Amino acid sequence: MSHEDRVLVSAKRNLKAIRDFMYHLMVFIFVSGLLVILDVRAGVGDQAVLGLDWAYWVILFWGIGLVGHAIFAFFGDHRIEARYEMERTKEHVGS
Repeated sequence: MSHEDRVLVSAKRNLKAIRDFMYHLMVFIFVSGLLVILDVRAGVGDQAVLGLDWAYWVILFWGIGLVGHAIFAFFGDHRIEARYEMERTKEHVGS
């Protein structure tokens, strides 16, 4: 596999990771909105936080997972590999 092919594969992997994260973010926003609407329509209980009984727990833990996904998408191993390949290319071109 040539260097250009490896760079292309790495770029596609980076793009896919970011695209997958953006899809996850859109689904999170949509479902969170639906959960909030359902929770508000169901009525406020005694232990409500910000007017929500249970939806905030789902949003909180899913949000933690979403942050983990963002860290992977923007700072994950595939990014480290891409930087390594770029540095290796600079060394080979400079030699």
